[in-house]
Amino acid sequence: MTTRLITLFVAAWALSTSAPSFSQEFETFPDAEITNDQWQQRVEEARRRSERYVANARTRAVDPLTSDKEEAEASDQRAMNDPSLQRGDIIATSRGFVVFVGRDSDERQASDFLPVPSPRSFPSRGQTAGSR
Repeated sequence: MTTRLITLFVAAWALSTSAPSFSQEFETFPDAEITNDQWQQRVEEARRRSERYVANARTRAVDPLTSDKEEAEASDQRAMNDPSLQRGDIIATSRGFVVFVGRDSDERQASDFLPVPSPRSFPSRGQTAGSR
């Protein structure tokens, strides 16, 4: 018990001697001596800056938004022009799944891709093509 009391006393003494008091910190704060008029001037200047910012934001031209269709077409082109595509690879496009049947060349064409048949066109398990 006495060791706790001594520890608390030493800690309190160390804090009181090493840390400046709140009033000393407040006095070193740059705005501690500001007058009411100076404060009002700062508030008005901040308000004017804010109004200029809002006015500039309203008059700034907005970048034209791309349509969903344009974004989908651009995404399709990126996928179809992927240099790592090999024959038989299937990719997803905005128009469905397509299989790459073309050749390895720099210029891909729409004829290099064929639509993947829908699952309904495949025979179900246990069924053969002739038993439909």
